[in-house]
Amino acid sequence: TIPRVFRISAAMDTTILAVVLALLAVVVGWFFMSNKSDEKGKPPAEEKKPEPAPKKEQAKPKAAESKATGKKGAKKETGHPQCLCMFKGHTDNLTCLRFSTTGKFAGTTSEDRKTIVWDLSKVPPTQAYNLSLELDHGIAVAFSPDDKYLAVAYARSKEVKIYPMKNAKDGAVSQFKSGHKGTLIGMQWANNGRFVVTCSDDSKDNVHVFSSKGQSLGVISPGALETYSSTISPDSRFISVASMQCDAKLWEVGDKDGEYKVVGKAMELTGRSGGGGAKGHSAAVHCVSFGGPSPGVLSGPSNSAATVSKDGTCKVWNIDVRYKFQEDPKCSATLPSPDGNPLHLCALSREASPAWLAAFSRTAGLLFFSLADNTLKSQIPISDCGSVFQMEWCPSPLAGHAAVLGTASTDGKSRLWVPEPL
Repeated sequence: TIPRVFRISAAMDTTILAVVLALLAVVVGWFFMSNKSDEKGKPPAEEKKPEPAPKKEQAKPKAAESKATGKKGAKKETGHPQCLCMFKGHTDNLTCLRFSTTGKFAGTTSEDRKTIVWDLSKVPPTQAYNLSLELDHGIAVAFSPDDKYLAVAYARSKEVKIYPMKNAKDGAVSQFKSGHKGTLIGMQWANNGRFVVTCSDDSKDNVHVFSSKGQSLGVISPGALETYSSTISPDSRFISVASMQCDAKLWEVGDKDGEYKVVGKAMELTGRSGGGGAKGHSAAVHCVSFGGPSPGVLSGPSNSAATVSKDGTCKVWNIDVRYKFQEDPKCSATLPSPDGNPLHLCALSREASPAWLAAFSRTAGLLFFSLADNTLKSQIPISDCGSVFQMEWCPSPLAGHAAVLGTASTDGKSRLWVPEPL
């Protein structure tokens, strides 16, 4: 048995523990109730409502713009004041833009395997038809002088196929291999309709000349490490080649020994006997352009040419010389790039005496020089014209403008420009 004294002590311990627990419960309850009453006495905190997003001010369309769209409230795509329009129909990178000899049509090719023929009777142009190419894409497009046929140079197969304009979707009426080993970089159909020129990045024999039926008329080897482009003069007398060399060579095409073929090298644009002590370029020539009217609009000789170079200058040449007696072309003007950086493309307007020279630089943008006084009249930044890789003037007036330049750029858009602000 447990002694009585220990039983009393245990009872007392139990009583004390109960009292302590009761006091602790009272203290906790009082503390909880006091905090709750304090919270009730304070005003509730105001929840911060999210600020509404600022409303964008919507500019009201001008009456002229609404009228131009033809639809009430329709949005008009704005651009540079010298841009007549942009015509878009491709879904991938453009590879070529070319006007027909008559100026009635334009053709574009793209890596989306489509070749589009544009009707230029209205601005913006409308699609005359869309030709889908199977298992390949076009690298260049060209028209026959009478606008009855369309030639397409294929990128992978390196073939040239000729389609009838009216029934192009029925298939090509003729085709031939270009014979190039390297990558095709261009193709052009002479305005007299007698030959087609293809150009590649081959190490030699870069330029091949064919009849419209695919018969070889000759091969041109400029003898340079790199070839940039080849061009046919509007009167179909010369083929130019722009290369890594600082002079541009011109080859003559015509009748020799009873055959129509590449006759041989006619002249070099070096400026050795240029008027006023003018000299040629000091670095690679990136592009050559010929002056003269298009035979589809007005017959006339090509008596002028232009070149642009890595040296940052553009030169205009008089090629109406006795080249068969070794007389050199004369440099009539040297036009500097506004920022001194290399120029990459050039194009002389299509008149008997060209009035405009367009040039493109990857830093300065699109440039328009007046050849009346050899001054820069306008400059369009890259942000507006895009990175242009091909350009040429329309052979005939367009939308009431005597001179209209077409450009193709890497943003997938073709644009039409006038040389001065509207």
